[in-house]
Amino acid sequence: MTPPHRRTLPRLPTYGIALTVLSLLGASACTQDKPPAPATATTAPALTTSQAELLALTRFANYRHGTAQVTADIPVQGHPARLTGRLDWRHGTGLAILQGNGGLLEHGRHLLRWNRATVSVQYNWTGPLPTHPPRRGWTERALTTRASTIDTALLLLLNLAADRPDNAQLLLRSGARRIGNEEVAGVPVTVFAGPSATTPQGAAPQTARTTPGRTRYWIDADGRLHRFSARLGGGTEWLVARFSA
Repeated sequence: MTPPHRRTLPRLPTYGIALTVLSLLGASACTQDKPPAPATATTAPALTTSQAELLALTRFANYRHGTAQVTADIPVQGHPARLTGRLDWRHGTGLAILQGNGGLLEHGRHLLRWNRATVSVQYNWTGPLPTHPPRRGWTERALTTRASTIDTALLLLLNLAADRPDNAQLLLRSGARRIGNEEVAGVPVTVFAGPSATTPQGAAPQTARTTPGRTRYWIDADGRLHRFSARLGGGTEWLVARFSA
């Protein structure tokens, strides 16, 4: 039997959500950390050229900036988990503390480091987030995004950066929509809903393929991501992530 301090993080259903659901664009939930009602995405007009160009710049803007602090609430069968840490968008890695809130996580507090292929865990972490990952004490496994809501969230957070802008012309045909303007921490942002299920073949790499209303992106005038939200699985629970320098 696996010792308590070496429990595997729960691998929970994602109902077939694509790994690429977030990777084309980039920003996040509304100022109350709740995304707009899904219906707003289907009634909003199609993107203008300038809006598509802003969306196309976002992943590259994140990559160019390099790193970001992240706080994300991940739905885990009705018991949200809080992820707090750092993303290195340029190197495709993350380091964060995952705090459970009951359920399968049992109020545990674990240190995670991950890339696009694997996640390593130090269970029952009691200290603050370290400046650098410890050299020893890790339990490593492959990311299992088709079976784990947590793994899906980890990968999607890394996929919000790319080393070149996306294709604005393809975004114009993707089904993405602008659904409003808001402020995040005093910064004016444009709120977008992500591409629809009709995103054409040949679109930019890792283009989202999902139904309208499943993702939200809060983007400033420079293309920087401030918040991001995604409805995971077939239910109504949302991953909500907030970013700062």
